[in-house]
Amino acid sequence: MADHFKSARLIAAVALVSSFATRATAQDGMDSVARRSTEARVRAGDRIVLHFMRDRELSDSVFVTERGEAAFPKIGAMHVSDMTIGRLQDTLRTLYSQYLRVPEFQIFVLRRVTVNGEVRMPNVYLVDGASTIRDVIARAGGLTEAGNRGNVAIVRDGARIPVKDWQDQRGKAADLQSGDQVIVGRKSWLVMNAFSAISTAVLVTSFVISITR
Repeated sequence: MADHFKSARLIAAVALVSSFATRATAQDGMDSVARRSTEARVRAGDRIVLHFMRDRELSDSVFVTERGEAAFPKIGAMHVSDMTIGRLQDTLRTLYSQYLRVPEFQIFVLRRVTVNGEVRMPNVYLVDGASTIRDVIARAGGLTEAGNRGNVAIVRDGARIPVKDWQDQRGKAADLQSGDQVIVGRKSWLVMNAFSAISTAVLVTSFVISITR
């Protein structure tokens, strides 16, 4: 009986530790995404959504031009390209404090990304700064049955960049930029019709064997 209770306590302890570890891993993941969102840089083509909690008339959505400038309410045009999102938020808070006693606002930087090829909903998507190829393909409904997971690429500045490990890739190397085009290739005819091809080969082989006997 004592051994039974000891085993039960051990199982409960293991389950508790596992639960804490799972929560910690999930929290680390959320913290990582939040950190990457703050450290991501603003690029030309991005859309900056400015949301004021109190002074809602200042809320706006502004576009970052090719020159890297964005025009904000009251402040006017300022160069934002290559700023991190965290630095941009701090800069705007300092500038708006000249007009507001307590400037309370949030900013969201969205990338304009096109998803084409073998996905269920090809389209242009606005995604946040921490989104990856995996995220944007999910937004596009995932791959079709003809989609080739091994043939995914980004077209950026006219160059085609194959991405082999897009399902697992994380971190800054996987971040998307405005103007990116994500293309999912199609499986080859042989792969898509493997069963039919094999069946045909078997029938042909059987026929050849039968006439040679």
